[in-house]
Amino acid sequence: MVRKSNDIYDQNLIDALKELPSEIEDKKHNLIICVSNDLARSNETRFEHIAKRDHELKVRDIKAIPEGIRNYVLFAKSKELKETYYYYINRKGKSKGFIQLAVKLYENSKVRAYIKTIYICYRIKKE
Repeated sequence: MVRKSNDIYDQNLIDALKELPSEIEDKKHNLIICVSNDLARSNETRFEHIAKRDHELKVRDIKAIPEGIRNYVLFAKSKELKETYYYYINRKGKSKGFIQLAVKLYENSKVRAYIKTIYICYRIKKE
């Protein structure tokens, strides 16, 4: 069993995630992105998973998500994961890399998706 430790999560990121609107609209792809703190894995919530320190996120990255969904760099479908899409968003400030936002469509809806995870990537692979 994985041992839960408070030092692997950034509480500032969890607080920033709680401040996001519960639904973000992407008019270009006719999607509604839902932000919820449901159980991601057996031992952690979705926000705890996103707030892991190894995801390299900053609070300003989280705050940039609603605008980033409307003005993304690339929107791509995952080749490996069914019903999963990626948004690549430019980071603000002098930070290098992109915010990679993974969303998955709900099983019973093709217009609603939920955020699976968010992390920083440094290269966008053209598939």
